[in-house]
Amino acid sequence: MMHFVTKDEKVKLELDKAMGSLFNTFMSNPHQLSKIAELAESESELFIAEMEERIETREQIRRNQFMGALVEDLLKSVLEKEGFKVEKIRVGSDFLIEYDCVKDNAETVFEIKKENKAYYIELKSTTQDYVKMTLPQAKEARDNPDNHVLCVIEVDNSQPNEESIKKSARFVTDIGSKIQDKVDEAENIKEEQEKIASSGDIEIVINEGPIRIKINKPIWKDSKTFDEFFAFLQEL
Repeated sequence: MMHFVTKDEKVKLELDKAMGSLFNTFMSNPHQLSKIAELAESESELFIAEMEERIETREQIRRNQFMGALVEDLLKSVLEKEGFKVEKIRVGSDFLIEYDCVKDNAETVFEIKKENKAYYIELKSTTQDYVKMTLPQAKEARDNPDNHVLCVIEVDNSQPNEESIKKSARFVTDIGSKIQDKVDEAENIKEEQEKIASSGDIEIVINEGPIRIKINKPIWKDSKTFDEFFAFLQEL
């Protein structure tokens, strides 16, 4: 095992730990480690930036999954004793890592059922004054305005817990009707883009990325709290 000589003991321990981890990971395939070393040496800034982005993405997924588990526990603790059934379901692979609760490459939403009535809660977290929906997500909300609920949770850098989640969560029970006009406009734009970009000997290439629906804070800030949402469900 390689050991580093440095005056800073903390740096030495970090380097030893890092090299030990790499050794354990690639001991059966040193060629892969050699390729990583070559890339790190030849394009160190790009390599570090890509690794940091991957790590941040992984941590974002974990944070959202943890928050989703807290929301599930809160929903179940209150609603199941009132006769509701709460389940997490996977609804598709079109999602936004930054905002959505994702597992196994699919977005997770909460299904709340009682007798013949069902609601679907789309959970989004944000550190900003807005969240975003993919066009398929927004179309789902528009096409099911009576049972699609957007739950927005504003978070900061602290570890979330049930108390903080319950305090910050807001439930927009009429999100489908609120976004209807913008989703219609977005669909028209997408259709026009597809016409413009039709194949041929000469083509127009559009590289602006997929269409997103941006939901700004005024939409959710005065919406239902956890307790108000529970009361809303019980009145159904």
